[in-house]
Amino acid sequence: MTNPRHIARMAAPPLLLITLLAGCSRMSPMEPSLASAPEPAPVVAADPVPPPPSRLYAPGPGSTESPALLGELLNLAWQIVGIRDVKVGRLEIVEASRYQLTFAKGSLSEDITCTIKEYDPDILDIELGPHGTKFLEPVTLSIDFSKTAADPESQIANGCEPVVWWWNDTLRHWEEVPGTTDWTTRRHVVRLAHFSRYVVGGKAGWKHDPFTETE
Repeated sequence: MTNPRHIARMAAPPLLLITLLAGCSRMSPMEPSLASAPEPAPVVAADPVPPPPSRLYAPGPGSTESPALLGELLNLAWQIVGIRDVKVGRLEIVEASRYQLTFAKGSLSEDITCTIKEYDPDILDIELGPHGTKFLEPVTLSIDFSKTAADPESQIANGCEPVVWWWNDTLRHWEEVPGTTDWTTRRHVVRLAHFSRYVVGGKAGWKHDPFTETE
């Protein structure tokens, strides 16, 4: 007669093997364990663009904000205020808000869709696009600074001279753009080698006599 205890001992190893195989079947051989899963790479935020040296400001109707405070409170929600297709080999002018761009016939190597963006019509801070476009011949940018602090006839005039800065994405700093000022028309003119973000500010130390209508 067969001993029941002997039968149980003989059956135990196969049952253990079946249990282990069943457990392995539930784990895919291609699925890594939680312990070996790589940690997600930390998200590194891009360095914010520091504010430019200054911005020329023309207070809008009923505005009570100071120039510096208004510039810091804005969230820079850029809006397209001018857009136009510009063709190779043609003299083209694109105008919007306070700005006028003049393309020489030899400025472009290919056709572009030119855009002018601003976030506030009372602050002379613009983004010209397509961003990074380089020119074979400079493009002329003429800026109306009337009623700003650089306008001698403005109520907020402070004797400053208009100056333009552009944001250098590679070196991550603001660089001054040489320009000329027409005090009769209250326009500042610079020649651009490329499109970027440009800010018109006021340079201290203007020594000219105040402009008068009789000049």
